[in-house]
Amino acid sequence: MRPTTWYEGRTSLDLLQGAAWAWIGLRSGDGLHRLHSDLLVALDRLFIELRWAGVRRVALSGAAWMTGRGHHFSAGADLHEVGALDAVSAEPFARRGQRVMNHLGWSGWRSLTLISGVAMGGGCDLALHGRERWGVAADASGKGDLRLAHPAARHGILTGFGGTVRLPELLGPDADRLFRHFETWDSEAALRAGALHRRLEPEAVKAAVEGWLSRP
Repeated sequence: MRPTTWYEGRTSLDLLQGAAWAWIGLRSGDGLHRLHSDLLVALDRLFIELRWAGVRRVALSGAAWMTGRGHHFSAGADLHEVGALDAVSAEPFARRGQRVMNHLGWSGWRSLTLISGVAMGGGCDLALHGRERWGVAADASGKGDLRLAHPAARHGILTGFGGTVRLPELLGPDADRLFRHFETWDSEAALRAGALHRRLEPEAVKAAVEGWLSRP
């Protein structure tokens, strides 16, 4: 089975779907999969469609993992778009992100976020809203490990997507390490902190996600 293009944009959405499962892939020209407003609207629509279709397991990752070897999860919100927000436009922007995050936490299905490469800012928020969270380790040469962080918090920039609520729920006091101490976690550090449930070698990713999706 090959993924189909569900939405085409600056960051696009590819989709693999079975009777009761779906695997959503983020795809972009530069591979950083930024969370533009139009993408958040598309993700909201897609999650609603999948819920109505009776999907009970949904995975979210970079699209390249669907067919082989991927890299980044998401570099977060487009900072050019964030920089143009004002007091009026910032609220609907944040609410678009919050709707997407809430879909991942919906109690009617199991959600999995496969977190690899860069997962920063809004991308970190998106990654950590999966009810199950797997990280991808570095390859045999030591390259490509996870970089989970909220670096824009250093400059007082937050997307309002819900990370400041979700991270303390998951990590307790360790959430301060991302938001106040501006740490960047690799897959091992994220696993130790409880941000990840499982750490995978790159060559094991595709089969592991397919196995998870096929469970009852």
